[in-house]
Amino acid sequence: MNKVVVSVPGKVHLMGEHAVVYGKPALLAAINVRLSVAIEPSKKLEIISSEPTDYARHAVDFLLDQFRIKDPAPFTVTIDSQIPAGYHLGSSAAVAVGLAGAMMYYFKKLWNPIRINELAYEIEKKQHGNPSGGDNTTVTVGGFVWFRKELEFLKSIWQLPFKPHPSLDHFFLIDTGRPKETTGEMVALVSTKYKEQSTKFDKLFAENEQQTKRVAKALKEGNEKELIDAIRVGERTLEGMGVVSKKVIPLIRKIERAGGAAKILGGGGKADGVGFLLCHHSNPKVVKEKKQYIALGEEGIRLEKNEYDLSAG
Repeated sequence: MNKVVVSVPGKVHLMGEHAVVYGKPALLAAINVRLSVAIEPSKKLEIISSEPTDYARHAVDFLLDQFRIKDPAPFTVTIDSQIPAGYHLGSSAAVAVGLAGAMMYYFKKLWNPIRINELAYEIEKKQHGNPSGGDNTTVTVGGFVWFRKELEFLKSIWQLPFKPHPSLDHFFLIDTGRPKETTGEMVALVSTKYKEQSTKFDKLFAENEQQTKRVAKALKEGNEKELIDAIRVGERTLEGMGVVSKKVIPLIRKIERAGGAAKILGGGGKADGVGFLLCHHSNPKVVKEKKQYIALGEEGIRLEKNEYDLSAG
Protein backbone atom coordinates (compact mmCIF):
# COMPACT_ATOMS: atom_id res chain seq x y z
CA MET A 1 0.00 0.00 0.00
CA ASN A 2 1.26 3.44 -0.89
CA LYS A 3 -0.49 6.71 -0.03
CA VAL A 4 -4.08 7.08 1.20
CA VAL A 5 -5.77 10.47 1.63
CA VAL A 6 -9.22 11.14 3.06
CA SER A 7 -10.96 14.43 3.79
CA VAL A 8 -13.64 15.29 6.33
CA PRO A 9 -15.80 18.44 6.71
CA GLY A 10 -16.25 20.62 9.74
CA LYS A 11 -19.68 21.00 11.30
CA VAL A 12 -21.93 23.48 13.06
CA HIS A 13 -24.71 22.96 15.56
CA LEU A 14 -27.71 24.79 14.18
CA MET A 15 -29.43 24.06 17.48
CA GLY A 16 -29.45 21.48 20.24
CA GLU A 17 -25.95 21.56 21.72
CA HIS A 18 -25.77 20.60 25.41
CA ALA A 19 -29.45 19.57 25.41
CA VAL A 20 -28.45 16.68 23.14
CA VAL A 21 -26.43 15.15 26.00
CA TYR A 22 -29.72 14.81 27.92
CA GLY A 23 -31.70 12.99 25.25
CA LYS A 24 -32.96 16.00 23.30
CA PRO A 25 -32.46 16.34 19.54
CA ALA A 26 -29.72 18.30 17.85
CA LEU A 27 -29.69 19.65 14.32
CA LEU A 28 -26.20 19.75 12.82
CA ALA A 29 -24.80 20.54 9.40
CA ALA A 30 -21.54 19.74 7.68
CA ILE A 31 -19.84 22.90 6.38
CA ASN A 32 -17.46 23.79 3.56
CA VAL A 33 -14.19 23.72 5.50
CA ARG A 34 -12.29 20.43 5.47
CA LEU A 35 -9.52 18.49 7.15
CA SER A 36 -7.41 15.93 5.31
CA VAL A 37 -5.53 12.92 6.67
CA ALA A 38 -2.79 11.35 4.57
CA ILE A 39 -1.06 8.07 5.44
CA GLU A 40 1.97 6.74 3.59
CA PRO A 41 4.91 4.42 4.25
CA SER A 42 7.98 5.96 5.84
CA LYS A 43 11.08 5.07 7.81
CA LYS A 44 9.48 5.75 11.20
CA LEU A 45 6.06 6.28 12.74
CA GLU A 46 5.43 10.02 12.66
CA ILE A 47 2.42 12.31 13.02
CA ILE A 48 2.70 15.70 11.31
CA SER A 49 0.18 18.40 12.21
CA SER A 50 0.06 22.12 12.93
CA GLU A 51 -1.83 21.27 16.16
CA PRO A 52 -0.52 19.27 19.14
CA THR A 53 -0.45 15.59 18.24
CA ASP A 54 -1.37 13.94 21.57
CA TYR A 55 -4.98 13.37 20.50
CA ALA A 56 -3.99 12.05 17.09
CA ARG A 57 -1.45 9.73 18.69
CA HIS A 58 -4.14 8.39 21.03
CA ALA A 59 -6.37 7.80 18.00
CA VAL A 60 -3.62 5.99 16.06
CA ASP A 61 -2.81 3.72 19.01
CA PHE A 62 -6.49 2.98 19.58
CA LEU A 63 -7.07 2.15 15.91
CA LEU A 64 -4.03 -0.11 15.66
CA ASP A 65 -5.37 -2.00 18.64
CA GLN A 66 -8.88 -2.21 17.15
CA PHE A 67 -7.50 -3.49 13.85
CA ARG A 68 -5.27 -5.97 15.74
CA ILE A 69 -2.11 -4.63 14.16
CA LYS A 70 0.77 -5.18 16.60
CA ASP A 71 3.89 -4.41 14.58
CA PRO A 72 2.98 -2.24 11.61
CA ALA A 73 5.52 -1.20 9.03
CA PRO A 74 6.48 2.44 9.78
CA PHE A 75 4.13 5.06 8.38
CA THR A 76 3.62 8.80 8.47
CA VAL A 77 0.30 10.50 9.22
CA THR A 78 -0.08 14.06 7.93
CA ILE A 79 -3.05 16.12 9.11
CA ASP A 80 -3.81 19.28 7.14
CA SER A 81 -6.78 21.25 8.41
CA GLN A 82 -8.89 24.28 7.52
CA ILE A 83 -10.87 23.68 10.75
CA PRO A 84 -9.41 25.65 13.66
CA ALA A 85 -9.09 23.56 16.81
CA GLY A 86 -10.99 24.65 19.90
CA TYR A 87 -13.57 26.75 18.01
CA HIS A 88 -16.48 24.27 18.12
CA LEU A 89 -16.40 23.50 14.40
CA GLY A 90 -15.79 19.79 14.91
CA SER A 91 -12.00 19.73 14.66
CA SER A 92 -11.51 16.81 17.04
CA ALA A 93 -14.36 14.87 15.43
CA ALA A 94 -12.84 15.45 12.00
CA VAL A 95 -9.45 14.19 13.23
CA ALA A 96 -11.06 11.08 14.72
CA VAL A 97 -13.18 10.33 11.65
CA GLY A 98 -10.36 11.12 9.23
CA LEU A 99 -7.88 8.87 11.03
CA ALA A 100 -10.41 6.04 11.38
CA GLY A 101 -11.22 6.20 7.67
CA ALA A 102 -7.65 6.57 6.46
CA MET A 103 -6.25 3.83 8.69
CA MET A 104 -9.09 1.45 7.89
CA TYR A 105 -8.40 1.85 4.18
CA TYR A 106 -4.61 1.87 4.52
CA PHE A 107 -4.39 -1.27 6.64
CA LYS A 108 -7.57 -3.18 5.78
CA LYS A 109 -8.45 -1.97 2.27
CA LEU A 110 -11.99 -1.44 3.58
CA TRP A 111 -14.31 1.57 3.38
CA ASN A 112 -17.18 1.34 5.86
CA PRO A 113 -18.54 4.73 7.02
CA ILE A 114 -20.75 3.11 9.67
CA ARG A 115 -17.75 1.44 11.30
CA ILE A 116 -15.62 4.56 10.79
CA ASN A 117 -18.21 6.53 12.75
CA GLU A 118 -18.33 3.94 15.56
CA LEU A 119 -14.56 4.01 15.94
CA ALA A 120 -14.46 7.81 15.87
CA TYR A 121 -17.06 7.98 18.65
CA GLU A 122 -14.84 5.85 20.89
CA ILE A 123 -11.87 8.10 20.09
CA GLU A 124 -13.94 11.21 20.88
CA LYS A 125 -14.55 9.94 24.41
CA LYS A 126 -10.87 10.70 25.08
CA GLN A 127 -11.40 14.34 24.13
CA HIS A 128 -14.85 15.08 25.51
CA GLY A 129 -15.55 12.51 28.22
CA ASN A 130 -19.26 12.14 27.48
CA PRO A 131 -19.78 13.13 23.84
CA SER A 132 -23.23 12.82 22.29
CA GLY A 133 -21.85 11.31 19.11
CA GLY A 134 -23.48 14.03 17.02
CA ASP A 135 -20.27 15.70 15.86
CA ASN A 136 -18.54 12.59 14.55
CA THR A 137 -21.78 11.39 12.92
CA THR A 138 -22.28 14.67 11.07
CA VAL A 139 -18.77 14.90 9.67
CA THR A 140 -18.97 11.25 8.64
CA VAL A 141 -22.28 11.32 6.75
CA GLY A 142 -22.39 15.02 5.78
CA GLY A 143 -25.45 17.08 4.87
CA PHE A 144 -27.92 17.94 7.62
CA VAL A 145 -28.20 15.52 10.53
CA TRP A 146 -31.02 15.17 13.05
CA PHE A 147 -29.42 13.41 16.00
CA ARG A 148 -30.83 12.14 19.26
CA LYS A 149 -29.12 9.87 21.79
CA GLU A 150 -31.88 7.87 23.46
CA LEU A 151 -29.47 5.59 25.34
CA GLU A 152 -25.76 4.94 25.15
CA PHE A 153 -26.48 2.04 22.79
CA LEU A 154 -29.47 3.60 21.01
CA LYS A 155 -29.11 6.65 18.78
CA SER A 156 -31.56 8.06 16.29
CA ILE A 157 -29.73 9.50 13.28
CA TRP A 158 -31.53 10.99 10.30
CA GLN A 159 -29.81 12.61 7.37
CA LEU A 160 -32.35 15.23 6.35
CA PRO A 161 -33.07 15.19 2.60
CA PHE A 162 -32.89 18.89 1.83
CA LYS A 163 -30.61 21.81 1.20
CA PRO A 164 -31.34 25.19 2.80
CA HIS A 165 -33.85 27.23 0.83
CA PRO A 166 -31.82 29.59 -1.44
CA SER A 167 -33.35 32.61 0.29
CA LEU A 168 -31.72 31.50 3.56
CA ASP A 169 -28.18 31.13 2.22
CA HIS A 170 -26.84 33.90 4.43
CA PHE A 171 -24.98 32.11 7.19
CA PHE A 172 -21.64 33.36 8.46
CA LEU A 173 -19.26 32.99 11.37
CA ILE A 174 -17.85 35.69 13.65
CA ASP A 175 -14.74 34.89 15.67
CA THR A 176 -15.08 35.86 19.35
CA GLY A 177 -11.78 34.27 20.37
CA ARG A 178 -10.85 30.75 21.34
CA PRO A 179 -12.63 29.65 24.54
CA LYS A 180 -10.53 29.17 27.63
CA GLU A 181 -12.60 26.07 28.43
CA THR A 182 -12.72 22.83 26.46
CA THR A 183 -15.99 21.33 25.29
CA GLY A 184 -15.53 18.60 27.89
CA GLU A 185 -15.23 21.20 30.64
CA MET A 186 -18.38 22.98 29.44
CA VAL A 187 -20.32 19.71 29.30
CA ALA A 188 -19.15 18.99 32.86
CA LEU A 189 -20.26 22.49 33.94
CA VAL A 190 -23.78 21.90 32.63
CA SER A 191 -23.85 18.48 34.31
CA THR A 192 -22.99 20.04 37.67
CA LYS A 193 -25.62 22.75 37.26
CA TYR A 194 -28.22 20.22 36.16
CA LYS A 195 -27.72 18.21 39.35
CA GLU A 196 -28.25 21.39 41.38
CA GLN A 197 -31.18 22.82 39.36
CA SER A 198 -32.77 19.92 37.51
CA THR A 199 -36.24 21.49 37.20
CA LYS A 200 -34.86 24.67 35.64
CA PHE A 201 -32.63 22.78 33.25
CA ASP A 202 -35.37 20.35 32.21
CA LYS A 203 -37.41 23.38 31.12
CA LEU A 204 -34.44 24.86 29.25
CA PHE A 205 -33.78 21.55 27.48
CA ALA A 206 -37.47 21.22 26.52
CA GLU A 207 -37.54 24.77 25.14
CA ASN A 208 -34.32 24.12 23.24
CA GLU A 209 -35.94 21.05 21.65
CA GLN A 210 -38.84 23.13 20.36
CA GLN A 211 -36.47 25.65 18.78
CA THR A 212 -34.44 22.84 17.18
CA LYS A 213 -37.62 21.64 15.47
CA ARG A 214 -38.51 25.19 14.39
CA VAL A 215 -35.05 25.73 12.86
CA ALA A 216 -35.33 22.50 10.84
CA LYS A 217 -38.78 23.40 9.56
CA ALA A 218 -37.79 26.97 8.71
CA LEU A 219 -34.74 25.81 6.75
CA LYS A 220 -36.82 23.39 4.72
CA GLU A 221 -39.61 25.87 4.01
CA GLY A 222 -37.47 28.96 3.50
CA ASN A 223 -39.16 30.87 6.33
CA GLU A 224 -36.58 33.47 7.35
CA LYS A 225 -38.74 35.11 10.04
CA GLU A 226 -39.29 31.75 11.73
CA LEU A 227 -35.60 30.84 11.42
CA ILE A 228 -34.39 34.06 13.02
CA ASP A 229 -36.88 33.88 15.88
CA ALA A 230 -36.06 30.21 16.57
CA ILE A 231 -32.31 30.93 16.69
CA ARG A 232 -32.88 33.86 19.03
CA VAL A 233 -35.06 31.88 21.43
CA GLY A 234 -32.72 28.89 21.29
CA GLU A 235 -29.76 31.13 22.08
CA ARG A 236 -31.59 32.36 25.20
CA THR A 237 -31.86 28.77 26.44
CA LEU A 238 -28.09 28.38 26.03
CA GLU A 239 -27.55 31.58 27.98
CA GLY A 240 -29.81 30.16 30.68
CA MET A 241 -27.56 27.11 30.87
CA GLY A 242 -24.57 29.37 31.59
CA VAL A 243 -22.55 28.43 28.50
CA VAL A 244 -22.46 31.88 26.88
CA SER A 245 -19.89 34.27 28.32
CA LYS A 246 -20.98 37.75 29.36
CA LYS A 247 -18.30 39.14 27.07
CA VAL A 248 -20.09 37.78 23.99
CA ILE A 249 -23.77 38.39 24.84
CA PRO A 250 -23.65 42.12 23.88
CA LEU A 251 -22.44 41.18 20.37
CA ILE A 252 -25.31 38.71 20.02
CA ARG A 253 -27.81 41.41 21.07
CA LYS A 254 -26.24 43.84 18.60
CA ILE A 255 -26.76 41.42 15.72
CA GLU A 256 -30.35 40.87 16.85
CA ARG A 257 -31.03 44.61 16.91
CA ALA A 258 -29.72 44.80 13.36
CA GLY A 259 -32.41 42.30 12.32
CA GLY A 260 -30.40 39.08 12.41
CA ALA A 261 -29.73 36.23 14.81
CA ALA A 262 -26.62 34.73 16.35
CA LYS A 263 -25.82 31.84 18.63
CA ILE A 264 -22.90 29.98 20.10
CA LEU A 265 -21.66 26.74 18.60
CA GLY A 266 -20.97 23.51 20.45
CA GLY A 267 -19.67 23.86 23.97
CA GLY A 268 -19.62 27.66 24.16
CA GLY A 269 -17.49 29.39 26.76
CA LYS A 270 -17.83 30.91 30.20
CA ALA A 271 -14.91 33.22 30.94
CA ASP A 272 -13.96 34.85 27.64
CA GLY A 273 -14.54 33.92 24.00
CA VAL A 274 -16.94 31.25 22.79
CA GLY A 275 -15.16 30.43 19.56
CA PHE A 276 -17.27 31.25 16.50
CA LEU A 277 -20.78 32.62 16.61
CA LEU A 278 -23.12 31.22 13.98
CA CYS A 279 -24.99 34.17 12.51
CA HIS A 280 -27.75 34.70 9.99
CA HIS A 281 -28.92 37.93 8.37
CA SER A 282 -30.71 38.50 5.08
CA ASN A 283 -28.30 41.39 4.44
CA PRO A 284 -25.01 40.41 6.09
CA LYS A 285 -23.36 43.68 5.05
CA VAL A 286 -25.19 45.49 7.85
CA VAL A 287 -23.14 43.42 10.32
CA LYS A 288 -19.81 45.24 10.32
CA GLU A 289 -17.76 42.65 12.21
CA LYS A 290 -15.31 40.53 10.25
CA LYS A 291 -17.20 37.56 8.80
CA GLN A 292 -16.50 34.16 7.33
CA TYR A 293 -19.29 32.99 5.05
CA ILE A 294 -20.13 29.29 5.17
CA ALA A 295 -22.19 26.84 3.15
CA LEU A 296 -24.29 24.27 4.96
CA GLY A 297 -25.01 20.66 4.04
CA GLU A 298 -21.63 19.73 2.58
CA GLU A 299 -20.42 16.22 1.71
CA GLY A 300 -19.17 13.98 4.54
CA ILE A 301 -16.00 11.88 4.70
CA ARG A 302 -14.46 11.33 1.29
CA LEU A 303 -11.71 9.07 -0.01
CA GLU A 304 -9.53 11.45 -1.99
CA LYS A 305 -6.64 9.25 -3.04
CA ASN A 306 -5.61 5.63 -2.80
CA GLU A 307 -2.60 3.99 -4.35
CA TYR A 308 -2.35 0.25 -4.03
CA ASP A 309 1.04 -1.35 -4.51
CA LEU A 310 -0.12 -3.54 -7.41
CA SER A 311 3.25 -5.29 -7.68
CA ALA A 312 2.61 -6.85 -4.27
CA GLY A 313 -0.44 -8.68 -5.66
